[in-house]
Formats: sequence, C-alpha cells, structure tokens
Amino acid sequence: MTRRKRPQAARQPDMTPMIDVTFLLLVFFIVTLNFRQLEGRLDAALPQDRGCGPRDAEQIEKTDVLVFVSQPGQLIQEGKDSGLWAYEGRRLRYEIGTHRFDTLDAMQPYLASLDVEAPLSLDLRKGTTNGDAIALLDRAIALGFQEISFAGTLENH
Repeated sequence: MTRRKRPQAARQPDMTPMIDVTFLLLVFFIVTLNFRQLEGRLDAALPQDRGCGPRDAEQIEKTDVLVFVSQPGQLIQEGKDSGLWAYEGRRLRYEIGTHRFDTLDAMQPYLASLDVEAPLSLDLRKGTTNGDAIALLDRAIALGFQEISFAGTLENH
C-alpha cells in the first residue's frame, strides 16, 4: 500500500524571534549612541569687524526720591457712613540725596531745579499709601518729568 501524500499547507517561519532581535538591536544602538555636544560652541553669523569684548555702559544719572512715614498718626473714618478713611496727624519725610524735606510743598522747588530729562525714581517705604504715591507722582508730572519709575525695597525704615 502506498501512502498518499497529503498536500501540506505552506509553512511560514515564526516571526516573533526576529522581531525580538530587531528591537534588542534598536535598543542597543539607541543606548550606545553618542550625541555630538555643541556646548561652548555656537556657530553664528556675527560681524567680524566688531569685537565682543566688554564695553562700558553709559552712566545715566537718576534722581531717587525716598518717602518715609515720620509720624504715623491715627486712622479715622471720614463721615459716619461714608466708608472713607483718612489719617489724622500723619507726617511724611521726603529725601533726595542728602536733602530732607518735611512736606511735599517744601520739596517742590528743589525738584523744579533738577533736570527733567533725567529719570526720576520714587521709592516709597513702609507705611506709605497709594495716595502718597499719587500726590508725589502728580507733582513730578506737573514739573515736566517724563521718565518716572517706582522702586520697591524691603527695608523697614
């Protein structure tokens, strides 16, 4: 008796080990890859006729106005039901360099004698209010100052 050969289905190789080896090779090359370091070297199209050495910055003379509370006074309500509060007996002290002024009116002639083109820095210290800042800012603008900035400090005095 002869055996009949059965038709065999086309055998396909198992792809799982090949995929595993491919991923292992991929991981190996990624881990061992050495990136080129550009640290400390940046190519740029800079003009060659000018140096990049340090330069002296132009000194700008600015005027610092410091505002202190010399006498705190007492906070009282204006009117019975107005909701507005004001200080009674409160005094401020203004300093510009070595010059000291007790009122804004006393400081105004000195401010008027300064160069209005130079920047003016207002430094309001602890205890001053927005109203104090606005009053000083209004005077500075009325005198013609254009560059006015506010300086903030953490000093208590």
